[in-house]
Amino acid sequence: MARKLVQKSISINASAERIWRVITEAQYNVVWLAALGRRKIAQTDWQEGSKAVFVDDAQTGLITRIRVARPFEKIRMQNVGMITNGVEDYESDDAKESREFFEQYLLTPEDGSVRMRVEVTVEDDFCNEVSACWANALEVIKELAESQAPDGMC
Repeated sequence: MARKLVQKSISINASAERIWRVITEAQYNVVWLAALGRRKIAQTDWQEGSKAVFVDDAQTGLITRIRVARPFEKIRMQNVGMITNGVEDYESDDAKESREFFEQYLLTPEDGSVRMRVEVTVEDDFCNEVSACWANALEVIKELAESQAPDGMC
């Protein structure tokens, strides 16, 4: 399976702590995950070594393992399987091939703001689509992080 690396970044006028909350807290990530396509939900505690499941309303999606979780700096996830109609699959050919893919979020301070960079490996055929979706999702993350303390966010 041919693959490509999608890289997107955006400058956000908010603290790394605030951006981290937008990425990891369910009340916010359900909003920005929706910008990636069909409504998606993240089921994880965002801790290093934890399983992270990303599913849509049809209970279809990906199973990942959080390889790196450094609060306010970096999250790196490695695909380990797939979910189809709510059933976890680790052994099919597609599930095994998906293990070659990763997703990473990096937060780097720069000139009074924070640069958020996303790196995602995707199948070659989906590169343009995923790139456009991540451009939208980063704008949503920026808007949420820069907004005036939604729902008690500091």
